[in-house]
Amino acid sequence: MVAQREVELLTLDFVGKLNTIEGSQAALPLFSAYAEKLGFTNAICMRVPEPGEDLNSSFLLNTYPQEWVRHYGEKGYISSDPVVRELFVNYDPFSWSEVAARRELAPIERQIMDECADIGLRQGFTVPIYQAGGYTGLVSLAGREPMLNDESRGAVTLASIYLHNKLTTLRRREAQNHFDLTERELECLRWAANGKSDWEIGHILLISAKTVNYHIENAKRKFGVATRVQAIVAALRLGRLAN
Repeated sequence: MVAQREVELLTLDFVGKLNTIEGSQAALPLFSAYAEKLGFTNAICMRVPEPGEDLNSSFLLNTYPQEWVRHYGEKGYISSDPVVRELFVNYDPFSWSEVAARRELAPIERQIMDECADIGLRQGFTVPIYQAGGYTGLVSLAGREPMLNDESRGAVTLASIYLHNKLTTLRRREAQNHFDLTERELECLRWAANGKSDWEIGHILLISAKTVNYHIENAKRKFGVATRVQAIVAALRLGRLAN
């Protein structure tokens, strides 16, 4: 086990370095090095995706084996993962062994945990992330034999929250630079978010319903999504629909 004081010093050093980075990619080696010093070989930082949403679009940071991530996504494990399910009943950070000890796992849940163990992810520590608007995310560290003791969980929780907040801020900034929506596209999305039809939006903006649909389709294309609801959610997450 790593001594509590050492974990606290590692955490302060990590947070200090994290505050200096200007791009989201720079966070990966920093957090990976931090996690490895605690005996964790892999880490993930993500928001829980909406039903039907591509899993890969929800990752903020991911060092899990790519073959496992692909398999996990193809099997649709996100809805059955006991760690993800725990987020909705337990608001405190938790170890994976605590989930199994707290209740009897369903067969599919046990299968997921066993498959994780088969690739060396035998034990993990997960920090739930909750934000306004029903946002749910997590930071999860995993490995074969992590060296985190109970006294050090607070420091790792702090590091995880800092990581998630920093990555969210950086990704939002990077996305705003990438997605250049016009003011008219934003106006149409704002009214659509308020439940207005294309005809109603056109009446408000003094344009045709066909033109409204054209602007919303453009916004969908720029976000790379299939539905206007997904475009609205993407714009909201970027803070682009604020009046």
